[in-house]
Amino acid sequence: MKTILDPDSLLAFESLSRLGSFTAAAGERGCAKSHISQLIRELEKELGTVLVLRSTRSMSLTEAGQKLLPHAIALRELLGQVRLEIEDTQQQIEGELWISTTPSLSQYAVGPLMAEFAQRHPLLRIRVDSNNRLISPGADGVDFCIRVGRVGDERLVAKTLGFAQDKLFASPAYLARAPRLDHPDDLIKHATLINDDYQDSRQWLLQCGNEEVRAALKPILCSDTNPTLAVSAINGHGIALLPQFVGETYCQLGLLQPVLSEWHANPIPVYLVYPYRSTIPRKYRVFIDFIVEALRARLAATE
Repeated sequence: MKTILDPDSLLAFESLSRLGSFTAAAGERGCAKSHISQLIRELEKELGTVLVLRSTRSMSLTEAGQKLLPHAIALRELLGQVRLEIEDTQQQIEGELWISTTPSLSQYAVGPLMAEFAQRHPLLRIRVDSNNRLISPGADGVDFCIRVGRVGDERLVAKTLGFAQDKLFASPAYLARAPRLDHPDDLIKHATLINDDYQDSRQWLLQCGNEEVRAALKPILCSDTNPTLAVSAINGHGIALLPQFVGETYCQLGLLQPVLSEWHANPIPVYLVYPYRSTIPRKYRVFIDFIVEALRARLAATE
């Protein structure tokens, strides 16, 4: 018996096991179906045991085949990783990159960050979609999703980026003429701008350390979009509860300022979600490293 098994035979065996047919394995390996059969026979002869049970309609692995399969898979993954590492030294970062996220994250965080990423890697063709619907990465060409609140599929990789934390913001002009505001209980004296989540209760549940307050409100406007609330606050119409990354965007421009800055609404986790891959192409690895660092700097770090 040889000391080392033939790699081609092991790779043919792995393809056959994964794809379930000699025809499909031959298509993947770029050879004739008869060649796959020959490689399997040679592997069985070398090991002195039957690996594959064949019939006219199906094939299955024997106990010996099941024991061999993890080693064949490991060989395929190792060779794939070797290829990627070699390509890293030879290839530029190029091709398609498609990200799906929520409208607010797209407009105020992901979109600008991806424009910066595109400047670093001009051969990439980047698309950012805004959608509140739960999109699965890997479907319809989407490479990555940035989701708020839930992942929904245990088969996906979910990397925590931080927390979307809502805080209070108002324009300097509004605060200059508005009643004094020292505690969430004082919000009942103020014009407030609310989203649909608070339309029925007309209360904001706010936290500061271990203290929690249900602040009663007299809202003058309700909207289902953060930009509508933000622009209304900028125009001096009241106080808005906005995602921190939204409010801070306008604070940097001098259009809004924080209100009761130590108070916030319940944080919601944000995840970078993508399909599991045993070997990750370079453009994906570079994107993951970039977006994880950049968004963690923009989002709340802990609850």
